Amino acid sequence: MLRIQRVVLLVSAALALVAPAAGAGEPGSAGALFLRVGVGARASGMGEAFTAIAADASAMYWNPGAMAAVLGTDVVLVHNEYLQSVRLEQAALTHETDFGTFGLSFTGLFTGDMERRDDAPTSMPLGEFGASDIAFAVAYSRYVVPNVAVGASVKGIVQKIDQEDANGLAVDVGIYHVSRVEGLRLAAVVGNLGKPMKFLEEEYALPRYVKVGGSYARDIAAIRGGVQFALDLVFPNDDDGRQHVGVEFDYERRFFLRAGYKAGYDSQGATFGLGARHREFSLDYAWLPVGNDLGDSHRFGIGLSL
Repeated sequence: MLRIQRVVLLVSAALALVAPAAGAGEPGSAGALFLRVGVGARASGMGEAFTAIAADASAMYWNPGAMAAVLGTDVVLVHNEYLQSVRLEQAALTHETDFGTFGLSFTGLFTGDMERRDDAPTSMPLGEFGASDIAFAVAYSRYVVPNVAVGASVKGIVQKIDQEDANGLAVDVGIYHVSRVEGLRLAAVVGNLGKPMKFLEEEYALPRYVKVGGSYARDIAAIRGGVQFALDLVFPNDDDGRQHVGVEFDYERRFFLRAGYKAGYDSQGATFGLGARHREFSLDYAWLPVGNDLGDSHRFGIGLSL
């Protein structure tokens, strides 16, 4: 018990040092914002309140510490019809071993072709160009005591517009705690730590954040399934704090209904999702309405657990 207390106190002290500075930046001061687009249609349907849920390989994104609770080998593939003509492709893999859980992930954001023009007001199109943001990550997690796991991930980042590009590295560190209260999980993450990136002559900070979260699940015999609630508090380095809440109902662990809410955003709010599982396969869908005429986000996910 003493070791658990020391781990929790250590993480709490680290968060106390980081959190006051997390919201100190001006809105728009951070770059590489694609790193904040969540992985997985299940999490998206639950308002992206997923820090304390170790459901599948997407835990590598939400909290590398929670990867230790994902059993066997797990794969998540996600296609995201994002805003306007932007699409997002994501993949995550975790593998449990006797030495801990290892993870790999890929995130790629791609725009449609855009016309190239010069600075003249009446210039004619000069061809087309594209833009992309890509991140590759490796991660490791393990239990340090029976009910506390820690983990970290390292991400290589490449942003490209036409022939120009920027490169960087980011680190996530997380902790995951299985409470003695049945069904209760607690977690915390410090994400996207790293040096500023530079595109041409413009330097910008990575989209750092601190998250603390919890989840609570219980079986409900009357519906032959269960319910799970989740709450995340997010403190970004370029804006005020935000709150994410989510709920998931399941019927016989085969069919799922999800909803959530993201508070503190200008163009985002309610989220909705559906899911189905058969043996080792799962299929998930999430709908995230987006305001200000930006176009809604539709996320489709396929999972495989071995």
